[in-house]
Amino acid sequence: MAILEKLRVRAGLLLAIVIGLALLAFVLSDFLDSGGSLFTRSKYEIAEVSGKSIPVNEYEIKVKELEEIQKLQSGQMSLDEATMDQIRNVTWENMIQDLLLEKQYEKLGIDVSDDELQDIIMGSNPHPAIAPSFTDPQTGIFSRQAFSDFIQRVHADEVAPTDKKRYLFIENEIYRQRKNEKYLNLIRKGLYATKFEATRQQDENARTADVNFIVQHFNTISDSAIKVTEQDITKYYNENKKQFNQTESRDIRYVFFDIVPSQADYKAAEQWIKDIQTDFEAAEDIKQFVTLESDEPYDEKNYNEGELPDTLNRLLFNAPVGTTYGPYFEDNAYRISRLAAINYLPDSVKARHILLQATQQNAQALFTMADSLVKMIKGGADFGVLAMTYSSDGSAQNGGDLGWFKENEMVKPFNDSCFYGKKGDLKIAPTQYGIHVIEILDQSRPSKQVQVGTLVKQVLPSEETDHQFYMKANEFAGKNDTYESFVKAVETENLTANFRSANNLAPMDKRVNDFESARQLVSWAYKAEEKEVSSVYKFDNHYVVATLEKIREEGPAPLEDIRAELEVKVRQLKKAEIIVAKINEKKASATTIEALANELGMQVQPVSGLRFSSSSLGNAGIEPKVVAAALALEKGVLSDPVVGENGVYVLNVSNITAPEAQTEDQLNLSRNYVERNFAARANYYAFDALKKLAEVKDNRRMFY
Repeated sequence: MAILEKLRVRAGLLLAIVIGLALLAFVLSDFLDSGGSLFTRSKYEIAEVSGKSIPVNEYEIKVKELEEIQKLQSGQMSLDEATMDQIRNVTWENMIQDLLLEKQYEKLGIDVSDDELQDIIMGSNPHPAIAPSFTDPQTGIFSRQAFSDFIQRVHADEVAPTDKKRYLFIENEIYRQRKNEKYLNLIRKGLYATKFEATRQQDENARTADVNFIVQHFNTISDSAIKVTEQDITKYYNENKKQFNQTESRDIRYVFFDIVPSQADYKAAEQWIKDIQTDFEAAEDIKQFVTLESDEPYDEKNYNEGELPDTLNRLLFNAPVGTTYGPYFEDNAYRISRLAAINYLPDSVKARHILLQATQQNAQALFTMADSLVKMIKGGADFGVLAMTYSSDGSAQNGGDLGWFKENEMVKPFNDSCFYGKKGDLKIAPTQYGIHVIEILDQSRPSKQVQVGTLVKQVLPSEETDHQFYMKANEFAGKNDTYESFVKAVETENLTANFRSANNLAPMDKRVNDFESARQLVSWAYKAEEKEVSSVYKFDNHYVVATLEKIREEGPAPLEDIRAELEVKVRQLKKAEIIVAKINEKKASATTIEALANELGMQVQPVSGLRFSSSSLGNAGIEPKVVAAALALEKGVLSDPVVGENGVYVLNVSNITAPEAQTEDQLNLSRNYVERNFAARANYYAFDALKKLAEVKDNRRMFY
């Protein structure tokens, strides 16, 4: 029994230890998991606002929403990269704005009621984002009934999902815009210009001074005469750090390898054109053959004599249809040209038209309407009156008259209707702009013109050639994986002509010198360590290997990076001390600027009409500090030495044009000017101040 009791006690103790360890493991696991998420959250964090982490997927959802809206608005199935960049930037700004301003709206009780929103959208002045869709193009009158019917169908889900989505997006943007306007209006109303500020504004604009000055430039003392110590540089840097704030950027150096066709590529292209020549010469439909086989599209233009290149012009212009010239080599391509057609056409046409703009819902109805208009015109109706009534084109005001135009100045269906028709014809031509009812008013005298079909085989690098250049670039990157060996290899491998620098690359830059879409390279530069060498990147017809030369973080520039600049500034200040001491010594016995100039061997220089807004001091150049000192002087007073950008100055004001006493009306105008200036600045500075207080961190470069 004693043994069993001992086992029970030990078992109970063991069980307690096991349970305790399990609970501890559970707690630690939870802690470590949360800790791990803290350590790794930057991996998924696109922004941080007021300490709050914003995950990239939240941002991506908003980007996707705006992308879909843009597709609906434009009718496009896909968007180009430039448009996507705009969408990402707009989404970013909207997201940050919402995160910062919603707190302000809540504190201030700012909101937009349903009634207020309805009044903005369809009140006495319907919102410009809504009004055009429900305005009669003939009368220019906004139809509230049509809009009200549409809203009811939206709420009843009786409209197309795309239309509903588009409308709700616009409504939400109007709501956001209105809240922002209220917030900014509160700030603007809180900005008031005092009488002192209004008077000072008027005085600064009206007050002028005529000034005489002397200057001893810093370069009159040699640099070697001034000793600058490390202690001097460090002291100046610590006292003036804010002057050396820098933005985040990167400097890279890179080598590029041009991917150019090999001799084998030239021979292959030449052989291709020779092999297909017989088929091309036998083809009955030259346009179709070129469209299917050529590297360049069929040229629809009808050429007058003398417009073709000399050789083609001499051979083809007076030859029968089907005559062939080539193969020949031009613009890095092998070509065969064949006379496709001979036409007798006017050089120019005079026409007028009625443009009926088509939509998905009424395209067929517009064709019917176009037919009706043609019948009305043939029946004696005035074309000009009909154009002014029905046409959506700017020419409607002139009765649809387009004047004279040459071939290919208009879109193809319109062009062909005019140039292949006859004077007096009425034509109906659908284009991407809508449906046109055209009347050919006149044509120039027809002349002989030819169409030439040219079969083109461009000489391009083959996959094998491309691979050879990749291997060359990859070998360079592999052998030269340090900054020192990279730079040295540029010289030893005779790559200087293909060696470039790209400085001050910003986090979201896409362009690197001539490479317009080099986002991958910029992204690498912001992830790499200083002096690191990249792997191989491909941009257009170039393989690129880069090294990260310099990293600049936001904030004060490191002392070592600006040592040379600091040394110049400290040396300049020491020169200024010597010059100031010399001037003060002579100034003690001189009562006028002319006498002081004689003592110092200087020349007095005059400047007339100096204003508070002036930045330059006559021939002395840009000297804002000296200008401010001059305008603060009283007439006839000899100033103390003033240290400027280029030297040390002594000033004397010979004449002051003081502003006249302001009337109450003038004072009010000045006050209004100051307040308008405050209000204009509030739009930007209020939001900028909130961003700085929230310490917004932008991590987009990690993902794009």
